[in-house]
Amino acid sequence: MNFLTVLVYCLISLFLGVSFLGFALNLIDLNLITEYLEKNILLDPYSRIILGLIGILILLFCLRCLQLIFYRLTKEKSINFSSEHGEVSVIVSAIEDLIKKLLEEKKEFSHIKPKVILRKKGIEIIIRGDLASEVNIVEFTKEVQEKVKDKLYAFLGEEKVINVRVEIRKIVFAGKKKEGEEEEKELEIPFRNY
Repeated sequence: MNFLTVLVYCLISLFLGVSFLGFALNLIDLNLITEYLEKNILLDPYSRIILGLIGILILLFCLRCLQLIFYRLTKEKSINFSSEHGEVSVIVSAIEDLIKKLLEEKKEFSHIKPKVILRKKGIEIIIRGDLASEVNIVEFTKEVQEKVKDKLYAFLGEEKVINVRVEIRKIVFAGKKKEGEEEEKELEIPFRNY
């Protein structure tokens, strides 16, 4: 939602919250409000017209916000482009699966969860995962970003702007042995010493 929508909803919520609290604590007298409305606003035709126009504007604003919300929910997230044979549509989940399969080859990276976000300027890819070994993080993430970009440029074409962001959630270190522990115990064959 944009800033104006959030501001309007916050102001309406604040007004309703303060009003209900005032009514509950008897700080606001409803009889005084109705008398004021009857004398000053409802008897004057211009005030009634202005009040009606404000009501219509608020209703139109709410309907527009609902329309935007439902449009975003129903809009299928896909990348569309034309080829010489017709229209091509690639759904975002297919690209996420492609990235996951591409990065599963790397044993250093586990629990990979890619997320593809379509923007007006291009495609933003967020790759979350765990680092499974001690590697140089800068070189490793650079390699992952280049690999994903190259694959997607080959898959979607060069005209799309692709931004790849890698988020490492956890670094898993290999288990270290304590000083008193033996390397590995040999398996004993039963009845060997008899």
